[in-house]
Amino acid sequence: MPVTALVPLATRLRLARLAVVVPPESVGPEAADFAAHGADLLVLTKGDRSVDDVVAAVDTVRRRLVGLTTLVAVDDKEVAEKSMADVLFIKRPSWLPFGIEKPHEFALLGRSIDDADDMDKIDGEPFSFAFVGPAVDDDAADPRIEEMAERYNPTELPANPVWFAAGGVSSANVANVLSAGARRVTVSTAIFEAEDPFAETKAIADLVTAAWRADENSAAYGEQAFNEFAPRPSDVRGELRR
Repeated sequence: MPVTALVPLATRLRLARLAVVVPPESVGPEAADFAAHGADLLVLTKGDRSVDDVVAAVDTVRRRLVGLTTLVAVDDKEVAEKSMADVLFIKRPSWLPFGIEKPHEFALLGRSIDDADDMDKIDGEPFSFAFVGPAVDDDAADPRIEEMAERYNPTELPANPVWFAAGGVSSANVANVLSAGARRVTVSTAIFEAEDPFAETKAIADLVTAAWRADENSAAYGEQAFNEFAPRPSDVRGELRR
């Protein structure tokens, strides 16, 4: 499998600002182009497609992302295992007696949660991040986003668990979500129903980036993310094997 970048996955996740959930019918080579318009995390969904079909699509996307730090996620464990995807996203994982196994040694795991009271579900292994929401209520930020930001400030140190405001976010309302304290957002419908999906992606990414840069904590947060997860020789060898 191709290497996207030799920046540790954990660092790339910590610095990610925009996640784009790609519907099954759009999982193809062109999905990689969202990275050029500001996407830091691409969630490629399987739907009813075959495992081998999606694995082939993931491989193509990753080849087009060579040299970039964009994370590639999938929502199916078998696809994750066969494609060596960076991330396995399980929307609502069921309880398993021996926990949830990573698809490979270096993989990150993500899931959805409802609000700040659910953060214990990602504060530690095996999950590394969460999508929180719905984030929008009638174009206003849902109160749960402000509560999340108050209790789990996204850029303070020591670093809190990573979370993205998800559900209903668009270029028309993302400023409200950012004003509520979010610094990472997840988008799908607004992009893929837009007349120009790439323009919608860039419009959202630009606003999120501006909020990130204006955040007084972001520079120290970013520096700490690189220092904490500086690659070890074994990590580099693992990336090169993929």
